[in-house]
Amino acid sequence: MKGKQKVVAIVGPTCTGKTALSIQICKKLPGEVICCDSRNIYKYFDIGSAKPTKEEQVAVPHHLFDLVEPDEDYTAARYVRDAGKVIEEISARGNLPVVCGGTGFYSRALLEGLGIPAIPPQRELREKLAQDEEQEPGILHQRLCELDPKSAARLNPRDLFRLIRALEVCITSGKPFSEQASKVVEAPYEVMWIGLSIKNRDLLRELIHKRLEEQMRQGMLEEVQALVARFGASQKMMNTVNYRDMLKHLSGEFTLKEAVAEAEKHNYQLARRQMMWFKNNPLINWFYVDELSREKIELSVFEKLEQFISQ
Repeated sequence: MKGKQKVVAIVGPTCTGKTALSIQICKKLPGEVICCDSRNIYKYFDIGSAKPTKEEQVAVPHHLFDLVEPDEDYTAARYVRDAGKVIEEISARGNLPVVCGGTGFYSRALLEGLGIPAIPPQRELREKLAQDEEQEPGILHQRLCELDPKSAARLNPRDLFRLIRALEVCITSGKPFSEQASKVVEAPYEVMWIGLSIKNRDLLRELIHKRLEEQMRQGMLEEVQALVARFGASQKMMNTVNYRDMLKHLSGEFTLKEAVAEAEKHNYQLARRQMMWFKNNPLINWFYVDELSREKIELSVFEKLEQFISQ
């Protein structure tokens, strides 16, 4: 009987060096990177989403980056289909698929066999829910608390995209989203989980601050302006760290300094949520970037990879 396909997953909070490690692994093995970031899949969300640079994407093969237009709907169920196809293609070439990113729901759905509600986007319902929230801020989270308390407790009340999706599933199916998104079938792949994280919260804030400074120098504000000019101030942008705060600056709600400070705060909150999400996976081999040098992390990871591949 043929064994399961081997896959490496590099996960963890933002600003911990997942992209750099994925490239080093792919150069050595060889392997190919598969995006596991719910914003990197969108075209033109480049600087603000910390997408791998063009040079990094040329260094080794990258997949599912720049996959869809900013005004296109993209679900976790579609991600599982797209990524599963790419994993098969990479394996057929004799290379190792390396799934890399910080979107925990995507990684669980793809690699752990997490059940995904088979309900396509309901555009009219989504528009109605978005209008309700605009007229009465906070109403969607309140409704989700009534229909699905578990999902409501897990989701950020300001994360309109995920609130709408959860309500969409609840309303369309008549069942709580949490029930339908927690049924786990047998894991489809043999996975080596690598987690990069950081224990020193002050250092995490410093890394976020430095990256934001670099993103501003690279033209993040101009990127947002270009997106608004082409696609409008979309809900997808309002639900994305960095873009939301730049939009509020462009609308006059924040000064640029205030917008950057808000973005820094929201990046830190995102990192904390990511830490909590991945903490529930006991199979992750954790490496802390404030305890080990990059070189030592790579050496330890390569040792584990040799054992994993040879099994």
